[in-house]
Amino acid sequence: MRFSSDDLVCRIACNLEQVHSADEAMRAWLPLISELRPVSVAFEAAHPDGLRRGYLADLLVVLPLLEDGATGGGSTRSRLLAAVDALAVRLGLDPADFETDEDGAGGALKAKDEQDGSPYGAYLVLALTGADPLNPGGEEKDYGDTGEDLP
Repeated sequence: MRFSSDDLVCRIACNLEQVHSADEAMRAWLPLISELRPVSVAFEAAHPDGLRRGYLADLLVVLPLLEDGATGGGSTRSRLLAAVDALAVRLGLDPADFETDEDGAGGALKAKDEQDGSPYGAYLVLALTGADPLNPGGEEKDYGDTGEDLP
């Protein structure tokens, strides 16, 4: 997937531990999904032997980088921080916990505590300007299997 240099691409990881069904998890996440309109969403039940319980969601959200109101532009870093601050507040996370990378084009926000006040169970936000934080090169994933065993 291609992104513009004016896009802030975020991966948001959520975990609802107290829900007991997929329907319950979907109802809990629906307001967030309706508002953020992710370009990709993945839901799954947490593995019984894993570190997390309940249900997990991974949202790929593309947001415009906000203009700096004072200058009408701003550095990539200041525009990144403004967009992440708004998203963090919406998720119930503390924007002050966002750590930028060396060049100020991306970073990560980790919840300090699993019950950090996020009604959606958000515990990790990865952000990168103009690219998917989990696939920054934008290259297609290539799997060595030819698929010959598929019917």
